[in-house]
Amino acid sequence: MTSASTVKRLLDRGLPDFALAPLLTRMARWQRKGVRRIFRDGDLWMHETDIGYFAYQEPYLRLDLRRLDEIARGNFFWGYTPARGHVIIDVGAGVGEEALTFASTVGQDGKVICIEAHPKTHRCLKALVQYNRLENVVTVQEAVTEPLQLDATIDDSADYLSNRLGSANGIPVSATTIDEIRVKLGLEKIDFLKMNIEGAERLAIRGMTDTLKHTQALCICCHDFLADEGGDESCRTKSTVREFLQQSGLRVVERLEPGSPPYINHQVWAYNPAVATAVAS
Repeated sequence: MTSASTVKRLLDRGLPDFALAPLLTRMARWQRKGVRRIFRDGDLWMHETDIGYFAYQEPYLRLDLRRLDEIARGNFFWGYTPARGHVIIDVGAGVGEEALTFASTVGQDGKVICIEAHPKTHRCLKALVQYNRLENVVTVQEAVTEPLQLDATIDDSADYLSNRLGSANGIPVSATTIDEIRVKLGLEKIDFLKMNIEGAERLAIRGMTDTLKHTQALCICCHDFLADEGGDESCRTKSTVREFLQQSGLRVVERLEPGSPPYINHQVWAYNPAVATAVAS
């Protein structure tokens, strides 16, 4: 029986937290991934590990924050070198898989802006920031889209990674543009902008024209591979993103690594020649 199915059976039994949490903690410790304790905070499950806290919508017995850090560095420090004092915008921050890595690398003099649209996913993100006392991280609960769109909808699946903007049956969320967020937060310079919003980048890029003038380096995660696999054609955004960035005067670099996962080979990186470049790639 897998850990996921075991957790589901335990949750379905409706055990009280004082009995369930210790049991889950013992099961997680048996995995030896660094989890020390699992406990409830409202409707969220908190995971205390040997290197920090992580919030999730359900118990995550195989949570490995060290592995998440390695993945974050492999995914986003390929074409960008972080430094103390840098400012990072994380569009589509999820529950904060990259937040701890970004926050630690820019230090207390830096700043990380984590943007997440889904209400419960954002609550996980906010709890991670609060429990880890990440004073250099600001969370924003907004959907980023094109100008003049004040609201949007987003899927409400238990698998938050599959939630996408624009669903006809989704839940309503407020919307804004990246340009508006930059102005509201008074960001004069952005060293790195990461975007991973499952196809919604085709709209979000229309609302970041001014932000590009202030940004050194960016990575937009496109999802054409999902369309290639027979999925939603709205995920086919790579050519649109590439053309937009080139027309905006940025130097575009596509990440192509034979044998790497599809999501790696569908990253589009860009650099602003008018701003001191954060990396030579």
